[in-house]
Amino acid sequence: MTFLKSLPEKIRTGQPVPWYIDAALAAGSPVYRLGMFLRSLQKPVKVEARVISFGNLTAGGTGKTPAVIERAQQEIAAGNRVSVLTRGYGATNQIGDKVVFATANSESSNAATIGDEPALILRRVPEVVIAKGADRVAAARTAMEQHACNVLILDDGFQYLQLARDENVLVVDATNPFGNGHVLPRGILREPIDSASRATHILLTHCDRVTDAEVAALRERLQAICPNCPIRTTYHAPDALWNVRDGSPLKTVTLQGADVVAVCAIARPESFVATLESLGANVVERRYFPDHAQIPPDALRSSHMMVVTEKDAVRLGQVSEGVVALGIRLGDWPG
Repeated sequence: MTFLKSLPEKIRTGQPVPWYIDAALAAGSPVYRLGMFLRSLQKPVKVEARVISFGNLTAGGTGKTPAVIERAQQEIAAGNRVSVLTRGYGATNQIGDKVVFATANSESSNAATIGDEPALILRRVPEVVIAKGADRVAAARTAMEQHACNVLILDDGFQYLQLARDENVLVVDATNPFGNGHVLPRGILREPIDSASRATHILLTHCDRVTDAEVAALRERLQAICPNCPIRTTYHAPDALWNVRDGSPLKTVTLQGADVVAVCAIARPESFVATLESLGANVVERRYFPDHAQIPPDALRSSHMMVVTEKDAVRLGQVSEGVVALGIRLGDWPG
């Protein structure tokens, strides 16, 4: 791996980098913060629907998608018509500035059109309406007018200040909550840590992968910023296992004692491997690719069972036998 390819991982994990690289990255941080400041000057648009935002302070995955899926399921169970508003990261089909809507079994319900995470949400919650577009105010209005949606879930919306929200859920990865403490590009923070004060709820993920003392210290730090903000501690619980080739379900006990190859293109591959090992799988090889990347066919060939994440699975086309996908859900972690 070349230095430039390894640089994002060094920044994410707080590893030291040469002083001249650090200085160049630090010079870019004020420019990034200026863009956020200018967006904050705009007055948020209020729409006649309940808006629930889920987002991060950091770049990269925090385990937000299972939280969106869980909340969408809850709102639908309560009788609401739900739309998930998304930028659709990972989509490869070019659609310009148009807002694209996708429902279960519609032509646009594929990862190439709406992105891998929205496609996964639609697979897990087929009753939702996915609205993909950069202008999520326009997407919100159209979802209400044309699809009769009364609940709008703003996916990855903590920094999308143009749309007013009723709930502002901040998702924080307990294993690496703030990176090295610096704002992009010197660190992984999208904005300073004190911006957590805008949250109405905080969701801590991966609490099973740190000590109780670390969870308590993180809660204390966030509570100091948001004194009246409820904080929920969670972990990623294995939820389903299925054959990618035909969609047939498998029991997660299938992984117990099995030699497997873990293949994924997600921001936190180590969490995926930890989940596999918690199920008793013997991970004999790890094949990691950049977040949202298309996994090449050659990487899905092995004499061992190949396990991908659900997010990876929705991007795959035809695959050979022996490729299975592991699904997860949010579980409550005592703490």
